[in-house]
Amino acid sequence: MKRIVLFVVVLLLNLQFLRADEGMWLLNQLDQLNLKDKGLQMDVNDIYSPGKISLANAVVNLGGASAELVSAEGLILTNHHVAFGAVQRASTRGTDYLTNGFLAKTRDEELPAPGYVARILLEMKDVTDRVLKGIDGIDDPLKRQRAVKKRIEQIEEEIENGRSDIDADIASMYSGQKYILFKYQRFEDVRMVFIPPRSIGNYGGDIDNWMWPRHTGDFSFLRIYMSPDGKGAKYSPENIPFKPKRWIKIAREPLSEGDFTFIIGFPGRTNRYSTSYAVSFAQNYYYPLAVKEFGEIINLLDEIGKESPQLAIKAVGTSKWLNNGMKNYQGNLEGMKRLNLLGEKQKQEQELQKFINSDNDLKKKYGDLLAKFESEYRKSAQTFERRFLLERFNYLAGTIPGIARGIYGTASERAKPEDERNPSFSEKNVKRTIQRLKYRYMSYAPEIDKALLKRMLLRIKALPEDQRIKGLDYIFKDFASVDEFVDYAYANTKLTDVAYAQSLYEKSLDELNKSDDPFIKMARALQPETEKLNKEREERRAVLNELEKQYIEVLMAWKKRPFYPDANRTIRLTYGKVSGYSPRDAVWYEPFTTLHGVMEKETGKFPFIVPEKLKELYRTRDYGQWVDQNLGDVPVAFLNECDITGGNSGSPVFNAKGELVGIAFDGNWEALTGDWKFEPVIQRAINVDIRYVLFITEKFAGADYILKELGI
Repeated sequence: MKRIVLFVVVLLLNLQFLRADEGMWLLNQLDQLNLKDKGLQMDVNDIYSPGKISLANAVVNLGGASAELVSAEGLILTNHHVAFGAVQRASTRGTDYLTNGFLAKTRDEELPAPGYVARILLEMKDVTDRVLKGIDGIDDPLKRQRAVKKRIEQIEEEIENGRSDIDADIASMYSGQKYILFKYQRFEDVRMVFIPPRSIGNYGGDIDNWMWPRHTGDFSFLRIYMSPDGKGAKYSPENIPFKPKRWIKIAREPLSEGDFTFIIGFPGRTNRYSTSYAVSFAQNYYYPLAVKEFGEIINLLDEIGKESPQLAIKAVGTSKWLNNGMKNYQGNLEGMKRLNLLGEKQKQEQELQKFINSDNDLKKKYGDLLAKFESEYRKSAQTFERRFLLERFNYLAGTIPGIARGIYGTASERAKPEDERNPSFSEKNVKRTIQRLKYRYMSYAPEIDKALLKRMLLRIKALPEDQRIKGLDYIFKDFASVDEFVDYAYANTKLTDVAYAQSLYEKSLDELNKSDDPFIKMARALQPETEKLNKEREERRAVLNELEKQYIEVLMAWKKRPFYPDANRTIRLTYGKVSGYSPRDAVWYEPFTTLHGVMEKETGKFPFIVPEKLKELYRTRDYGQWVDQNLGDVPVAFLNECDITGGNSGSPVFNAKGELVGIAFDGNWEALTGDWKFEPVIQRAINVDIRYVLFITEKFAGADYILKELGI
């Protein structure tokens, strides 16, 4: 067995045999990818080199998405849909920036992007030995998981050293075979510079989402600010634009089909090393229920939004991310069935079991591994609907109920002995929650909140007897109807005041238990079942994590080739050529779309409304320097073979010289199952062409000063 473990370690370090076009690679793996042979025209050490300033230091982690520094004054580019939340929150103050867009003609006019946090990579380091020292001997999965989390927290606190503008994140790779430290500088003063109108930045809306051909100008300019002494800081009029040590130059040479490109960003989650049991659970339980729930809530929000423009703005933030998730899940379901992913996984596992049974040592360690997976997922399926609703109550039942649960949950954790608390609990996170609470209230509207809570309570009331959430029985017994309870609760709560809600985070559990606030009472009633659910989830996750770790080990030993780690919101690189694809028989999709295609799609009704000024530019062919001579038009979006997923939104797309040629914003519908399996023939990244970004900025918005700042 020692030889097998050694072989696995060697595979983790040697990547030369894996197909080049697949993978979301860690930056410390790049020197083994032979990128020069694939078309790279720069030194790989200029992309990332430990201890040196490189291209990776100009890539920004922007909340759950990505962005890129493009000037010496902290200017960043990201997607319109990434900046959407900031625009929506700013629009609730009386001006509809969502519809009309926003342009700051001077630095003084730049508006805060409420709730946005930018993080810039300072260091990346393997800390596996430090994390696992003395822990390898712990056999119990839950105890081991807790010990690992505690050790990680200790190391992160040591590195942060009390600085509020330093974030240390230690991420697990290969289900715990390796641990990598990512150290960031944190900036909480991000401001809006230029946001195109929705008719450009969200052209095609949810209809075109995940689809090709695409004609969306999905970009926005923001700016990072820092304190005068160079530290990351919260918003202040005294702050100055961030002065990065590295930013990305705009490409001046036209991009063409077949050109080498690469993307650096922060992909969210992939499940490529999952078993057939995980696929079956997603296909038969998670995706169908999520699609149903999200669809119903979207319809509900759409109806409420019709009541007034103000309510429409309040509702759109929630409905947008729900729509995005729902369509993603629908695409996954369709793709799983089309590719027979479940059958393919089952066939692979039959062959894997034969390999395990062929060696006594392997059989002893891994012989019942697949059977254990089956048992865990069977248990997960038994009460899944109840668990789904309870786990997502904080976000799908309205703003005020979710905040109340957060307040009560915080007090409950504080009341426990320190060694019995949830490992993810920390006072640092509580402090940040309190500070950021005001951003949640920017989307609050009583009409929306009441409708969401009513819907959630009716869903819970309709659960089968064996899945009852007993803590809420009092609502159905003490009130004549759910409507009566909802009206009573909102009429008798003070939690609609953000300052009051913030103050409750300082209260003890005993003090909260004396509260007669209807939402605190509801949170108190739910807490025992929440605690039980969290414990079960932690135990299940610990067991599955250990099984997944073993599964990857034996897969590596069987396949005799290296594996890149699944995406987990850490910085990655992917590469591939500009290329079209064939979605089905006798159909070929070209790799570029153009302004002409924007006009072809126009219907005059949302989401296919073209602004009059853009029509005029098209009619007069006033394209300036942004026309592509081969296309005879302004390019809008392009496809490449890069391997991306959620979280990559806003990622910079580079040419072979490391210059910016586009911004990643989507994947294609036919390959949404890429989170489970990479399909090189059809999987593509969809990117807005930098030439369209600059065309809209200069010719449509008249923001020449931005181009000057970019060095154009």
